[in-house]
Amino acid sequence: MRHIIYIAFLFCCFQSFAQGGIDRIRHFNLKPEFPFNRSLHHSIQPLIRTQPFIFRDDTTDMIIEIGKDKQLFSNPSRTSRSFVILPASDSYFQYDTAISYRASVGFNFEKTWGKWYNRTLLTSGWSLREDYTQTHIAFSPLQDRSSFWFTDIRTRFGYTPGEMLHISAGIDNQFFGEGYRSLIQGDQVAPNPFVQFRVNFWNLEYGLLYQFLHDNNYANKTRDWKYNTTHYLSMNIGSNFNIMLLESVIFQSKDSTYKRGYEVEYLNPFVFFRPQEYSLGSTDNVLLALQSSYSFYGKKHCVYFQLPLDEFVLKEITKRSKWWANKYGLQLGIKGQFRSWSYQLEGNLVRPYTFSHISSGQNNASLGLPLGHYLGGNFAELIATARIPFKNFQLTLFSSFYLKGYDDSAISYGGDIYKSYTSHPKEYGNTIGQGITQRTLSLQANASTTLNKLQLELYLQAGLQYSWGEMGTNTTPLVCAGIRSGLFNERKIR
Repeated sequence: MRHIIYIAFLFCCFQSFAQGGIDRIRHFNLKPEFPFNRSLHHSIQPLIRTQPFIFRDDTTDMIIEIGKDKQLFSNPSRTSRSFVILPASDSYFQYDTAISYRASVGFNFEKTWGKWYNRTLLTSGWSLREDYTQTHIAFSPLQDRSSFWFTDIRTRFGYTPGEMLHISAGIDNQFFGEGYRSLIQGDQVAPNPFVQFRVNFWNLEYGLLYQFLHDNNYANKTRDWKYNTTHYLSMNIGSNFNIMLLESVIFQSKDSTYKRGYEVEYLNPFVFFRPQEYSLGSTDNVLLALQSSYSFYGKKHCVYFQLPLDEFVLKEITKRSKWWANKYGLQLGIKGQFRSWSYQLEGNLVRPYTFSHISSGQNNASLGLPLGHYLGGNFAELIATARIPFKNFQLTLFSSFYLKGYDDSAISYGGDIYKSYTSHPKEYGNTIGQGITQRTLSLQANASTTLNKLQLELYLQAGLQYSWGEMGTNTTPLVCAGIRSGLFNERKIR
């Protein structure tokens, strides 16, 4: 029997081809187990770190105990000063379409003093591949070589002068939503420089986020600046229901006619971006989004959804004309816990041409990757994952299926958000999966244990991916073993 399994494994290896790596399993978590606070808006990550949250969950890093009666998080009103310096790493050895590895070492620092807070992660090492199976580094080298030396730095400085206001700045990821993925903005993309203001009053939180993104220019080996301004209003209704409205605008620093720099009009926190865009006479990319979540059965289960609206004309939607410029996405999901077992079921779909624009300087992406879902546009996806804890380790089971429409070299069918939507082949009749249609099924399992004092996670992952469609049929195995830091990561994504 062992020989048969071994031969089958080798057969799968030889049948696979380098279409891209397999997505490694990522953790997920429910709402933290502390008393309800109406000023806490859990769907906006990372959470503001001002309170000494006390709860037990080895798979999240919301609370970390360093020694007796010494916590990483402290209330600004308390006189104690706590900090931690721990080793950091994101190293692994992996085989899927090819053998690859990443080897890195560094440190992780967190400290609170008074009303101030800082966390910094610095790692440096050698990488044999940089794609969506990895944690994306902040500033990767702009070169064509498949392997390179990199240095990754992430830092966040926070200042909370009172209960109503929080200010933060640094280089980090943001995450909107309760899902395993985010269609608005997730942390699978490389972190970027930002400035953020969060104002809490009553059951409301108003947030203002300025981000400094990059557009890779491979022709002259440079990176062009692009910017994103986002504001949102989140409301907690009771202790179980949350609803949030969001608006963002992405604009480039220069276009074909002149160098714009940063549009100061978008600094105004009290304007709607679409009228402001029209007044500037620009073609900037404005995104509207609605998200909501409802917790039930003692907050042990949560249903959630996201609805990003890139562009649409209501008349064309009601006519069901499938007009190319009706660009939107939808996420529906549920997650919860039965005793110590956790689960999450989620569906995502994004229409063709969503998040794309006239040029890559205006699309919803940075450093070659979408800000939200890594598949970009023109896809539908189903995810099911479960987490089973044991005494000294935990087992995570993951499965996903997606239908994706890819583009060819000359025509944009709406799958590659880095292609201009001006090359669309037809006005009407655009459906999800159009173009070069491919279907992919992935089954994976991950066993991990955590070195609590160092906050380092050791993991072993194995899986199989089967893909079929107009790009051909292939089977890709995955074996991955690694070590990664758990301290800096707010959510499940590594």
